[in-house]
Amino acid sequence: MLTVTCVTINARDPGSLAVFWAGLVGGTPRDSGNDFVLLDPGQGRIPLLFQKSDQPNQQPGWIHLDCSTADRQAAVDGIVELGGQIIAHRSDSHGDWVVLADPEGNPFCI
Repeated sequence: MLTVTCVTINARDPGSLAVFWAGLVGGTPRDSGNDFVLLDPGQGRIPLLFQKSDQPNQQPGWIHLDCSTADRQAAVDGIVELGGQIIAHRSDSHGDWVVLADPEGNPFCI
């Protein structure tokens, strides 16, 4: 019924947050006007659009990105080097994952 064409993320500093995510998913951030910065990682992957918000993220986590990688520990190390932070290591009967946050506190999992 629907096709997700883009994920939009509120950001106090859209440019900086787009640069952080470019380090994780690839692509080059570009100004889309009106305080929006688009990051298209290419190769059929879903673009991320960062929109200016003067309000801090009061309740992060209502929606978050679930990501995958061939080498989780290397990815976690790289994310921390880029300014992200580890929130928790979690597991359940389906597997285990790491909860992280980008520099503005938006959570994501790998």
